[in-house]
Amino acid sequence: MSFDFKCDQGIDFGVPPLNYGEISREMTFVEAAQAFDDYMSCPVSSGQARYRAVRTMRDVRTKLKALAKFFGGYRLQEIDYALLRRYQKERFENAGARWAHPAGANKVNAEMSLLIRIMKLGNAYSSTIERLFLHLRVDECEIPKALSPAEQERFLEVAASRPEWYVVYWYSLLALHLAFSSDEMRTLQQGGVNLAYGIVSVNRRAGKNKYRRRDAPVTDATALWALEQLLNRSISLVGEGPQKYLFPARISRGNFDGNHHMGETGMRKQFEAVREAADLPSFCWNGWRHTAITRMAEAGIPIATIMARAGHCSPKMTAHYTHISEQAERLALQRMGTRSRPKPQPPTPARAEVNFADPAIVAEIARQVALALERERGMEAPKVRSSDRRLIEFPGNNMQRL
Repeated sequence: MSFDFKCDQGIDFGVPPLNYGEISREMTFVEAAQAFDDYMSCPVSSGQARYRAVRTMRDVRTKLKALAKFFGGYRLQEIDYALLRRYQKERFENAGARWAHPAGANKVNAEMSLLIRIMKLGNAYSSTIERLFLHLRVDECEIPKALSPAEQERFLEVAASRPEWYVVYWYSLLALHLAFSSDEMRTLQQGGVNLAYGIVSVNRRAGKNKYRRRDAPVTDATALWALEQLLNRSISLVGEGPQKYLFPARISRGNFDGNHHMGETGMRKQFEAVREAADLPSFCWNGWRHTAITRMAEAGIPIATIMARAGHCSPKMTAHYTHISEQAERLALQRMGTRSRPKPQPPTPARAEVNFADPAIVAEIARQVALALERERGMEAPKVRSSDRRLIEFPGNNMQRL
């Protein structure tokens, strides 16, 4: 069974068009998916006002295609709890190689939520499913991993080591400075790049919300150089024009279409090769955005400035980077305190204990006092034989032999 995307008219699932959104439990999933697509994407006026943005519908259709590979021939009323659990297992492991790649827990849960929504619209969602169904547990952090400074340098050094990886190197340098998401990077157009003033504009049609449709100054010389390299590459591949994409879609080997931007897999082969060579298996494309924000937070840039440049992140993400910024500030204060703190002095040696009740010490003190008195009176002190000379060493004093 084949599925063809139609950007403005939904997916052609090979079934007759249905009346917008009329879903029943007797429909197969393919029929219900077509009806759901019509329900979500149909324009509501001659001015093409829509219920959902084109980008949102593109994400929805991607999920529908994945679901159709498993549920395509099932009627909605036949989909039960056991079938949902089986889909979770096979989709996560890519059992039978139905899909191009295995899916993580987040993606599987998103697809299942869409399926359940369609089943509810078709009155096919039972109380048994409601009682027993569970989403997969997501163990990984919601915010993708940010590279440490050492890991960041290692990745960039590897990407710059081979000509076939240069595009990944240029992309990484620019993304690390702009803090753009992978979608915002992929959809950049030549007309949104102003090298003279060092400004990059997010594609207004691709921005997720009004806060993400922004202009970002390029203040780093290395990032500006990478931007120039990417612009020259785009012009050499698809020609010059404000609507041409900075990362054009590849149609075939050596053949690119500048009117469409590359997809999520456009540079996957090169990126995964660099990632493997740099020994960073858990790093993903969108990790550059979070690495960039982390570096800014560590540098002490105010969190409000960081969030404005990143495009109004969620409160949870704001709290995450605020914590990084506060931690960096604490470490800086600790280092400053260490430099200003006086060096510790070596400990004073312990003084030896002297027992003044010792008869020998008492006798020697009395003898020395008597000698001192005789000198004061001008009397000659009696001679003392060398065998009677004693040395008493008091801690801290330098006593001479008598």
